[in-house]
Amino acid sequence: MVEKNTIHYCEFVDMTHDGMGVCKVEGFPIFVPNALKGETAEIKIVKVNKSFAFGKLVSIKHESPFRKIPICEHFYECGGCNLMHMNYQMQLDFKKYRTEETLRKLGKIETKVNDAIGMLNPYYYRNKAVIPFGMQRGKMIAGLYKSRSHDIIDMKKCYIMPKIVSDIIKFLKNLFTELKINAYDEETLSGIIRHVVVRNSYKYEEISVTIVTNTDELPFADLIVSKMVARYKQIKSIVQNVNKDKTNVVMGKHSNLLFGEDFILDEINGIKFKISHRSFYQVNPQQTEHLYQKALDYADLSEDDIVIDAYSGIGTIALSAAKYVKRVYGVEVVKQAVEDARQNAINNHIDNAKFILGKAEDVIIDLQSHKIDVMFVDPPRKGLDKVFLETVAKMTIPKIVYISCNVSTLARDLNYLQCHGYKVVETTPFDMFPQTSHIESVTLLVKE
Repeated sequence: MVEKNTIHYCEFVDMTHDGMGVCKVEGFPIFVPNALKGETAEIKIVKVNKSFAFGKLVSIKHESPFRKIPICEHFYECGGCNLMHMNYQMQLDFKKYRTEETLRKLGKIETKVNDAIGMLNPYYYRNKAVIPFGMQRGKMIAGLYKSRSHDIIDMKKCYIMPKIVSDIIKFLKNLFTELKINAYDEETLSGIIRHVVVRNSYKYEEISVTIVTNTDELPFADLIVSKMVARYKQIKSIVQNVNKDKTNVVMGKHSNLLFGEDFILDEINGIKFKISHRSFYQVNPQQTEHLYQKALDYADLSEDDIVIDAYSGIGTIALSAAKYVKRVYGVEVVKQAVEDARQNAINNHIDNAKFILGKAEDVIIDLQSHKIDVMFVDPPRKGLDKVFLETVAKMTIPKIVYISCNVSTLARDLNYLQCHGYKVVETTPFDMFPQTSHIESVTLLVKE
């Protein structure tokens, strides 16, 4: 019988989807953070559920050869990274294994899964940082949340954000303190600074900063802007976003442009993109180029093809595909993203891409008469809408390229498409988020 606070000696035989070690005591599964498959250790039970328990490491008796010392001092309390105790090759092998296992177990998919595509330098890769601010014993703090909590870690440095981002956050924290501008308090709903969002361009080294406030006005706004611009020449845009709601959503509906224009420029595979403070854009631009190239390779496009890019966002995939095909239709439900995509097409002198505002499942019905050759889908974590899947199954599109950021919903959707006449040819995982358990992938399906 497994009980709370008891000590056990066990061997870890597997890993969960989020990187916890799995061991068993009398056949009862126990999940332990920061433990690696193949290790033996003493553990303490901290929580017992009906069919499984959670434990914590007391001491490791036999250490895995793939274990490494995390370079970040906040690793064991921060919720930002959870694989930094693995060497990088093990991280890549883990992501391939999780993709294979999830597709097989959840989706009943037996297909080729290629090795995960990694990075030469798996640090400092994020082009977007969302940093919560808070108060602790009268002192302003800023960082990431502790694992499974809303407690903020006052971070000195983050190893998955560019060094300049950590420096900007530190600079603003000191400046707000000097100007006596307090951070937002979730319990009392008082204070001013809620979040700071920093975006940086990989190709052009441009930076945008969004300061999210609990008030209509940002005190000393002109002084803050002048000091930031004087110190960081890369800053091209500073925006104040107002969010007075009691919510976990980062941004509110209203924004004020404080400096520059509301966008920075970046480039993927030769296509330039304007990225506003609200735009969805892949957070790892180096890997995104490889990811999109693999998607284009799978699509094997020709000059007479007509293509749909469902969930097209600001047009990243559609515009990348446009030069290879006769016509591409991008479908997106967010109005601002559609406007950005249309502007991006103009800026890149692309005239064979049309962007349509609406739900993908509604719009693609109207596009059936165009005899679609290839469809790209890149949905959010919840995967494809059921109505969308039903509509696609009826359309008999010869080729689908599915870009996924959640292998569990990918497995579910592939299972549906497989049951409706599609063959899952192969999947390639991409490590878009090194040091974390998140997995991005590209999958090719063909109509049988």
